[in-house]
Amino acid sequence: MNPQELTAILVRANEFKEGDLLVGGTRDELERKEARHMLSALRVGEIAGTMLVQDSLSEALTRSLDSRLAAEVSRLTVNELKHILLGPDASAFVRRYRDGFASEVIAAVVKVMTGEELSIIAHAIFNPLPGEGITVGSPDHFGSRIQPNSPGDDEDEILFSILEGLSYGCGDVILGLNPASDDLDTIIRLEELLRSVKERLDLPARYSVLSDIVKQASARARTRVDVGFQSLAGTSLALSGMVGLDVDGLLDLARGFDGLYFETGQGSAVTNGAAEGVDMVTLEARAYGLARYIRRQTGSWMIVNDVAGFIGPEVFRNEDQLFRACLEDTVMAKLHGLTMGLDVCSTFHMGIAPAALQQLTEQIVLHAAPAYLMAVAGNADPMLGYLTTSFREHPRLRRRTGKQVSTAMQSKFIAMGVMSESGDLASNRPGAESLYAIYMKAGGETRSLEALGEVGKRKLTALAERGFDLGYGHGAHYATPPEVEARMDGIYAQAQHALYARIDDRVIRDASGQCLRVRTKAASRDDYLMHPESGEAIREEDGSRILSLYASHRPDVQIVISDGLNADAVNENLRTLLPPLRSLLIETGYNIGDVDIVIDNGRVRAGYHTGALLGVEVIVHLIGERPGTGLNTLSAYLTYGRDRAGQSRWSSSLDHSNTNAVCGIHPRGKHPQAAAEEIALYVRRMLEERRSGIELEFRET
Repeated sequence: MNPQELTAILVRANEFKEGDLLVGGTRDELERKEARHMLSALRVGEIAGTMLVQDSLSEALTRSLDSRLAAEVSRLTVNELKHILLGPDASAFVRRYRDGFASEVIAAVVKVMTGEELSIIAHAIFNPLPGEGITVGSPDHFGSRIQPNSPGDDEDEILFSILEGLSYGCGDVILGLNPASDDLDTIIRLEELLRSVKERLDLPARYSVLSDIVKQASARARTRVDVGFQSLAGTSLALSGMVGLDVDGLLDLARGFDGLYFETGQGSAVTNGAAEGVDMVTLEARAYGLARYIRRQTGSWMIVNDVAGFIGPEVFRNEDQLFRACLEDTVMAKLHGLTMGLDVCSTFHMGIAPAALQQLTEQIVLHAAPAYLMAVAGNADPMLGYLTTSFREHPRLRRRTGKQVSTAMQSKFIAMGVMSESGDLASNRPGAESLYAIYMKAGGETRSLEALGEVGKRKLTALAERGFDLGYGHGAHYATPPEVEARMDGIYAQAQHALYARIDDRVIRDASGQCLRVRTKAASRDDYLMHPESGEAIREEDGSRILSLYASHRPDVQIVISDGLNADAVNENLRTLLPPLRSLLIETGYNIGDVDIVIDNGRVRAGYHTGALLGVEVIVHLIGERPGTGLNTLSAYLTYGRDRAGQSRWSSSLDHSNTNAVCGIHPRGKHPQAAAEEIALYVRRMLEERRSGIELEFRET
């Protein structure tokens, strides 16, 4: 079949989401209905035999298929396959033939199903991990990943988030921490912290520090890494943009881990210009196909997590679109034979309020039957700045679904006094402060459990005063206490303000000696939020001003400042970050640009465009992070702009894998002075080694 024709049918057949418009989709329901009719009539073999993208990921997906099984289902039409999957023998059929289903075929059959039909399949097919009793991903299981993030990678914040999560019966699937700093020393320190929790409390769960797999492979030389992590994508171009590797390179590193944790999510390749014209649903299916391929090649323990809603309104505009995506993704993962959970989440600029997201999450759990959900200390992740599922929701969701955590973890919770024999939380269960005492005792502390519990109480109080939703308990039926609701409402209001804030001229005057203020092509702030590409390139008239900035010479390093999604982060932190940073950069002996470039409505790629205009060696881009953490944190994106042959590689489409990031910059996160030192060290290394991003990280081994 003609690849362009099939690609066009696939995108038009989708239930509408905003991200479809970026690759030729349509809002017209009649056109979409006609496309679904055409897709239903196609044979499985026609779709499987059509290579939508000519890349190594497509080749790997083809190799991963069982050719005998693929031949046996090839004569089925998509509509016939749909009816088999909705029939009484669906589970047995899928177990027999799933390794013969091409990922594009799985995407096609999902597109022609209603939400009710997807829910039927989601409740019929499960892919449990090995083990005794109720295991992760089995029909009677509903679990969680504790996500104990900290804006400054603070060990008390991380530890007490884990302990509080355990006190609500969470964490049976994995303890998964997103590091705020991605340097190797931090990754190793956090790996060792998670290992100490697992070993001291004897938890039958796994753990992972969610850096990329390249850094984790480096960390393995110095510490034990339990589960390797990597985000996946549906094209080689997108995968390389994430990690600087194609399929074979990723597979080589994956072979070094006996446990693997992959994250996916509709929209990432589309918004990063790496979709190769293919729609979000099909790309997501291809990402699952890649996970299936790696599992078959490695034989490793593996789970997948679908981060649904993390990107923003350019992908999903409302609750209905997010609900549909979660149904589609869960069914596609199950048809690939994967054990997958969901992060039902919303960025603050998507505009879904916390209470609405809680209601939506319950409906998704009931209809999609995922293996697990995220679990965080409060509905807003304190480091990543987005809304997701709180610890308090999990006992209610388990009761609502009639499902349990894994048998192994339930036995542990019963022994700890957290759960009763029925699987409900014990009325007199230990809180985080008591679990802290047990943790410390297991680490060799000689003080009594009572004394250590008092220490734990004081630490919890201090964390609550710093804005963490820890130690507040819950109301009837695990309802959120009023003071926590007020805190959440405050974070939501702060985020909404930050999204529309503007970099203050007074801040720029105080922090920067000289500056040039420019704009991107975004026509307005709303245009910028809805259409990210509008914030990735400098408008032409301002590009001319940048070109004429240095008449006689080009600096080695140029500082760029953008509002990103949070100008308040710039306004709060620039005065304490930029002056010491400039001094440290000058001390390197390299030529630092005299004029700082300030970009209104600027995203990360606007910094790359600035590098292309100036032809400098390094761009240091200071940009406001996603609002919603309760803190207005700044990030620094650092990029070396030449390839190994010395030729410029600057472009607004430059892969993000060529960039190093220093994130969470705030007095209560990564302190600005420490961040300045880290940034200056990165810049020195980039100029000396003439590389950045993943290439620079490889040199840390």
